[in-house]
Amino acid sequence: MQITVVGAANIDIITKSKEKIVPGNSNPSEVKLAAGGVGRNIASLLAKRGMDVRLITAVGSDPLGTLLKDSCDELGINTESWIIKDNMSTGAYLATLENDGELYAAFNAMNVPESIRRSEITKHKAYINDADLLILDLNLSEKILAHCLELRGDGPVLVDVVSAAKAHRIADMLDKVSILKLNRLEAEQLTGIKLDTKERVKQACFILVNKGVKRVFITLGMAGVCACEKQNAIFVPALPVAIKDVTGAGDAFAAGIALSIGKTLRAQAQQGINFATEHLKQIVE
Repeated sequence: MQITVVGAANIDIITKSKEKIVPGNSNPSEVKLAAGGVGRNIASLLAKRGMDVRLITAVGSDPLGTLLKDSCDELGINTESWIIKDNMSTGAYLATLENDGELYAAFNAMNVPESIRRSEITKHKAYINDADLLILDLNLSEKILAHCLELRGDGPVLVDVVSAAKAHRIADMLDKVSILKLNRLEAEQLTGIKLDTKERVKQACFILVNKGVKRVFITLGMAGVCACEKQNAIFVPALPVAIKDVTGAGDAFAAGIALSIGKTLRAQAQQGINFATEHLKQIVE
């Protein structure tokens, strides 16, 4: 299976408070740096499963960009299509976690992937059009998302919404999306509905499907996942797992559903949950 991922590669800076966070105070914390980015994380998980994966992304011509590229090369990800931006800094993602591992706040600087131009993507149109699956994350600009979908044609496309602040970027292109993966906040942003009950979660799913998405997966944290296609919406519970750090769990879920295309809705949702749970267990261990 040949998979092309177009999205972000960046450095993750993760801080985890040792005690309950006190706003406005200096909180003792643990800090770690790692290769990250939604596109890069999904590509790495797929490569580890033996998939033929090409990552199209942009990084700065700085040591962090070199570090990211080298780490992807070591994983077996094809990086021949990377776009190196002179005079720009490689992207970064800063996440602050509560002492129980839940996300408190996150910040991202994604100027580099957002600066990708149409001509830079067009050079790689064969890899976008011919792949068995195209995966896009919304760290790309609306213009580049539209161009990727235009180059893709009728082949399957999985879109990871990434964040509520960027959800609007795909709002007018949902009819070109085969699989949409998003969380509760992102779904609220796209649909305008407060998802505070199961019925409202289902309603949001149906709105997105009626706009053309073939399958929708709304992740709900420890409440599991709502998966939907046509007029069929189901809830699949999360698996019990100790949480130390939620970073990357959504990317693992996306990789799981990417590898289960062709399976039933429930089986696809379950594989996403299995991947996310496995990722969380590895962090805990």
